[in-house]
Amino acid sequence: MAAIAVSVFSVLQDAPLPVWIISLVLTVPIAFWATVRGLRTMARRLFSIVDPYGQCRMVADDRGAVSTGERVSFTVEWTVFREYLETPGLFVLLGGDRAAGVAVLPKRGAQDPADVDRLRAILDRNLKRL
Repeated sequence: MAAIAVSVFSVLQDAPLPVWIISLVLTVPIAFWATVRGLRTMARRLFSIVDPYGQCRMVADDRGAVSTGERVSFTVEWTVFREYLETPGLFVLLGGDRAAGVAVLPKRGAQDPADVDRLRAILDRNLKRL
């Protein structure tokens, strides 16, 4: 966004082409750095919110998922989520119309590969797979 603003300003001020190119060369890395820094800050804040809950255990069935932690327990019905996608290490549940949320279920929490297959079957019955 900043690169576009600087470029437009340079063009409007009848700046020579080298000034325009230098402004782009300087603003693109700064915008990239700011984006990465913002994402890291967001990740740190999210972790600071989740960290006090401690270790969690999740149990899933056809009604939903129950997560029990050291200090909190909650139940989420499958209707909260619309769809899910699977990566090599995660199941990522994506919120529906009424809830703009994301839930991440790491596969490393399964005790054996059959547990991952059972969770995949439950998710396939209740959510749309992407």
